[in-house]
Amino acid sequence: MNILAVDPLKSNTYLFRTLIALYTLVGLISCGSGIKTTGNLPPPNLPGISKVTGKNEAVFVDGDSVEVLVEEDPSFNGVFEVREGGYILVPKIGRLLVAGLTRNAVEHRIQEALQRSQIKTATVFVERRANTRNLGLGSEFGTVPRVIIYVTGAVARPGQHAVPLLQGARAPGLFEVLLMAGGLARHGDESKIRILRMTDGGVRQSTMVDMRKIRDGLMADIPLGEGDIVQVPEKVFGF
Repeated sequence: MNILAVDPLKSNTYLFRTLIALYTLVGLISCGSGIKTTGNLPPPNLPGISKVTGKNEAVFVDGDSVEVLVEEDPSFNGVFEVREGGYILVPKIGRLLVAGLTRNAVEHRIQEALQRSQIKTATVFVERRANTRNLGLGSEFGTVPRVIIYVTGAVARPGQHAVPLLQGARAPGLFEVLLMAGGLARHGDESKIRILRMTDGGVRQSTMVDMRKIRDGLMADIPLGEGDIVQVPEKVFGF
């Protein structure tokens, strides 16, 4: 009976080449997706805070109405309710997230959407009609800025979360946002949480955070802002 002998040197060489190919593929995917890994993120985007005055500005919340005027094409004009989930539904455009955004920010978002598929150059004007009925929070609630943060992976409630900026319009921290998302799932890995944030240049930067250090008071919580993505991986168990 013939026994096929395996050359250990060739086997190790093949494994090494396979690993190099996999690392190269991961690198190409990361480059192609426009994500740049870095230890330092730019400051969080807080659309409810004026960059000029540093003061709170009125923002849209669920139940408000967005009055839209498009100078170049009146067919886009109308009044659109901010639905549960923080979006408005605009004909020929679709859903646009507006919760937590100021009037100027919503004008810019609608302008970008129109110029992508409908109008070469769009001039957009927006007015906010606040609706505080059934909120039980008084008229001041409509002026509390909120940011939309996306939480994915091994958490209890993944998805989009509209997080209020409270206590002097302070940005919410990573630990706080994960608690709002119901905490980590059973096999969530809190030592390798990734935060992705869009820069002004349109490149999404990312950083890895060990939340155990935040929880134990060994490092400050990481402030999050509008459009940030938090990814919680599952623990990798050995075999």
